[in-house]
Amino acid sequence: MSDVLRVQSLTTLLRWILTEYRTRESIFGIHRSMFYRPRKDSGLGLEDFYGQYLGTPVGPAAGPHTQMAQNIVCAWLSGARFIELKTVQVRDDLIIPRPCIDMEDAGYNVKWSQELKLEQSIREYIHAWVLIRILRRYLGLDEAGIFDTVFNMSVGYDLNGIRSPAMTRFMDTMQDASEPIDEIRRQLQASVPGFAEIDIPVRLTNNVTLSTMHGCPPDEIERIAAHLMESRGLHTIVKLNPTLLGADAVHHILNDSLGYRDIRIPDSVFEKDLQFDEAVKMIRSLRRIGQSRNVVFGVKLSNTLAVSNHRNILPGQEMYLSGRALYPVTMMLFHRLSEVFDGDLRVSFSSGADALNVAEILCAGACPVTVVTDLLKPGGYGRLLQYLESIERVMRKRGVSNLAELWADRRRNLAVTAQDAVRNEQYQKTWHTGGLPRIASDLGLFDCIAAPCTDACAVRQNVPEYAGWIAAGDPRSALQSILSRNPLPGVTGYVCNHLCQTRCKRCSYDQPVAIRALKRFASESADVRWPAGNRLARRIAVVGSGPMPPVFHSLRYMRGSLSQPGELCFPACCKRLYRSDRHLPGNEFPD
Repeated sequence: MSDVLRVQSLTTLLRWILTEYRTRESIFGIHRSMFYRPRKDSGLGLEDFYGQYLGTPVGPAAGPHTQMAQNIVCAWLSGARFIELKTVQVRDDLIIPRPCIDMEDAGYNVKWSQELKLEQSIREYIHAWVLIRILRRYLGLDEAGIFDTVFNMSVGYDLNGIRSPAMTRFMDTMQDASEPIDEIRRQLQASVPGFAEIDIPVRLTNNVTLSTMHGCPPDEIERIAAHLMESRGLHTIVKLNPTLLGADAVHHILNDSLGYRDIRIPDSVFEKDLQFDEAVKMIRSLRRIGQSRNVVFGVKLSNTLAVSNHRNILPGQEMYLSGRALYPVTMMLFHRLSEVFDGDLRVSFSSGADALNVAEILCAGACPVTVVTDLLKPGGYGRLLQYLESIERVMRKRGVSNLAELWADRRRNLAVTAQDAVRNEQYQKTWHTGGLPRIASDLGLFDCIAAPCTDACAVRQNVPEYAGWIAAGDPRSALQSILSRNPLPGVTGYVCNHLCQTRCKRCSYDQPVAIRALKRFASESADVRWPAGNRLARRIAVVGSGPMPPVFHSLRYMRGSLSQPGELCFPACCKRLYRSDRHLPGNEFPD
């Protein structure tokens, strides 16, 4: 696998999608069972979001995983309906260092620019836009009859660059892609005419997130945002830095309250960045401009936090912190800003969002909630489904039917959530009680070829495979997978020390998957019967006590075949013991 991004033609991507779905029932590796299927009664949608309908309040934040059309489609298939595209700038020839991302626990990166040329970026965004429209029809996901996806353009980093001819062409095309879409229609007509007549709006977006460099002067930020609203008529969100909270508060939260004593933030970071009072003044000014132009103005909380490179994994002296360690800092900043504006501040939230806190963030009044760090960890885009399940679960618990009702008491919710975030143990550095779920192999261009649970298993069972079969309701196939490496699942399903569970990625969320119990379930639930009249010459005797029922159960499969199990011979008292266990079926055993 190469670390170089190589763009593909739309027809190539579409052929890839159709072939993979027909042969494997998956798209770009995501099985159809993991596709998000919108429901009219979910309550997750917003009717007037930048003048559009937004189907869910979550999606990927601008990052390495929103550069390519394939990645954007994967996020959409998994339930993302707000897509914050990778930030682009006029300097599109920069060399990105390798490695550039470290996501072992809290996230760190040294990557701050797109890896594609501007022409390639716009091409990828248009391809993703078209493919999503096609997939709505192809997969039958357009039953509601209304398009529910919002693309968010993200630009940086200074006014001269944004006003440059190259960036002007980029933003012009994002707001009117008539020519490239007409060309795509001709390509579709020639290759897959059935998709050529699908409605594809030529405007990809009417909103933008402004990302500026750390240390950008407040008047420069204000001039850029004013330009985007006044000259381009865009709903505009300005990304703010967590340094707004102040050096003392940030150090206290990270180093003292959360225990990240190894994180060091140079004083210069706070000195150069926008100050809180300056930010308040700027927000008030830009809100007035937005109101005069009839466009939405808001802020995004937050950007990454510049810290000293204490891990020596990434190149350079400085790196940027993201992920769960930044959540309490950003939530406290959210609360402070909200109090200044009496709860009337449009906020997009990103720092440290995950499935466990996404509902809390929405209850606090932030929308949308976007993610980078969490999606770059094992599970990837599939994690977004759990985000939506968590939101729906909280809505049911609170007895509300839509998002507006969920954040009705947002000021009180925000005050509680901000204080809880600093004390909550899931944001402490010591949260991983079983150790970090990393594997022993070196980090290559593509990590996690082996799942951490499989890597920790003494016989290296393919845990994701048999867990997947169980989730699909097929314990027989799960048992076949287990038996390929382990001839005694009935024993290890009870007495194994399950080191696999200490490396389960769920440890960083709540608790590990009960892998040992899944093995026991597969061995006991698989519908396997003794073949009539098929006795073998060999007989097996088991002497002694110990975990006898599971031993008997496992010996049925000692030959490694479900259709030709070995014959068991054991005393009647042991049969009675086996059959008396309410968990273990005994009626399949011969007398």
